[in-house]
Amino acid sequence: MAQPTAVIYQRDGTSGSEDDSDGLTEFALEMLLSSPEGWRRFARDAAARWPATPPLAIVFALVNASAQIEAIFGEGSPARIAAQSGFRVAGLISADLYAMETLGLPRARAADLTAYWRAHDDYFLTL
Repeated sequence: MAQPTAVIYQRDGTSGSEDDSDGLTEFALEMLLSSPEGWRRFARDAAARWPATPPLAIVFALVNASAQIEAIFGEGSPARIAAQSGFRVAGLISADLYAMETLGLPRARAADLTAYWRAHDDYFLTL
């Protein structure tokens, strides 16, 4: 059975642009590793910083960053807890996207996620 692997990106100096998947993954790594609570703001801050990016790009960046952390840090490392939080947040964002789909809401951009959170589920806005 093939095991999924993480894509490791190199920084190109354009972090913050709306189509910058490298910067988004790097941002996820920084947020997850910045403090034990760094994962709390990731979804809100990523959606604000990359409003035109597809929301699944945010989910992918978070899963990618979490997988990289697991690959680098050994069992028992506090960083592994950050990775677990990253996977959990990715799942919650995915659940929000599914809820948006069932409600017939737009979900093509990260800004649509923010609008959903404001109107229907403020968890990520208050986390």
